[in-house]
Amino acid sequence: MLKDMGPSSTTVESILEAARTAIAERGPSKLTLSAVANAAGISRPTLYRWFPTKADLLAAITAYEEERFDIGLQLVIDAQRAPKRRLEAALRYLVNYLDESTMPDPIGVDPEYALRSMARSIGPHIEILARLLGDAILEVPAVRAGALTAEQAAELFLRMAYSHYLVPHPDPEVLLTMMRDLAGMYSRSARSIAG
Repeated sequence: MLKDMGPSSTTVESILEAARTAIAERGPSKLTLSAVANAAGISRPTLYRWFPTKADLLAAITAYEEERFDIGLQLVIDAQRAPKRRLEAALRYLVNYLDESTMPDPIGVDPEYALRSMARSIGPHIEILARLLGDAILEVPAVRAGALTAEQAAELFLRMAYSHYLVPHPDPEVLLTMMRDLAGMYSRSARSIAG
């Protein structure tokens, strides 16, 4: 989305960030285009040129979130050479992405919108995660054994991360440890319990 807009992407990104902040504070039902324009530091005609309606803006936010997820995941995966390290980097990214990119209390602000957004984004996120991990997903024992497809494993990891979004654990590292254990990257604590 932003890649296709060239120099105007800065304006569009500031609009989208302002809208995300407004949604986080008040929910989408109380989102007004005037408030978004003010928060983005632009005129209303400029906002309307890019997003003529609130529905257009909300659709753009969804596309923007998918693009941010894709780009961020690509960066962390590309930074690692070994498949196991790529998988671990992706799992950490899932936990951090949700912690850093979502509103503090999505269900409390607007439960319907939060759940609908997650339902809409899980499909594209599954595809992105499975595609970008490539052969690294074979590090998951269930995938390697043929019990799960790459997409099914990606979905499991995403659903675990989404559960943290809905009912946050006070220590995200605990969630990450559980995800690593599912991926076959057993933590010291899991090995000591098993041994």
